[in-house]
Amino acid sequence: MRIGLCLAGGGAKGAYEAGVIKALYDKGIKNFSSISGTSIGAVNGYFIYTQNVEKLEDMWINIEQNSKKGVSIKNNIVDNSEVIENLNELYDNSNESTNFYVNYVKVKNKNIEEVVEELSKLDKVDRLNAIKYSSLLPFNPKGTLNLKDQFIKDVNEGMYEDYNLDGGLVRNTLIEPLIDDNVDKVIVISTRHDFELSDKIKSKFNENKIIVVRPKTELTSKDTLKFSNEFCKRMFNEGYEIGSSINIEN
Repeated sequence: MRIGLCLAGGGAKGAYEAGVIKALYDKGIKNFSSISGTSIGAVNGYFIYTQNVEKLEDMWINIEQNSKKGVSIKNNIVDNSEVIENLNELYDNSNESTNFYVNYVKVKNKNIEEVVEELSKLDKVDRLNAIKYSSLLPFNPKGTLNLKDQFIKDVNEGMYEDYNLDGGLVRNTLIEPLIDDNVDKVIVISTRHDFELSDKIKSKFNENKIIVVRPKTELTSKDTLKFSNEFCKRMFNEGYEIGSSINIEN
């Protein structure tokens, strides 16, 4: 069976996603024909793509010990250089027959355009750059609006001109490339407890062949930067429990 895995964005909520991934691995579900990731989903996806799931678990369970910098805002973005450095240190056991898609936003002339990259066709430097862009979250400390509205306002004022930024700003769940790869089944790990498939996706792919994995906890935007041991370990364990009950044969 050709399985596609879609990993949504959500910052620290990615701990839940990692717990589901580890549970799938422990159940023997570890070979994916296609992977897609947005923002933190792109980061988690790289651990899967390079076959470093044990290190993925360690990163989230010991998030504070593994981070020397903590959350840092530089030039109105959340600095992700440390996590990209950690990805660069991973031993690459990647299977080149697996497609790995990530998306990000390109800002040009005060307009935003979504870019989707297929990383198996790129060298390591370009792969990590694409993941860096996909997980580079804009954050204006002086902003008064919600994240997306503030971002649009700041773009219109020229703040992020020529930046490549977080893919979740335009599409947080990158399912379409997996469908286009003609997989037999898609596992979507969402960080939203109320996530539902769009009518567009349902019209393109048999809904019965899509397994949506949602957290029980009602997570909010306030949890995006909650990179604490307590929160990440709790969400990892919740994800592991939910992931352990997944049956892909149905």
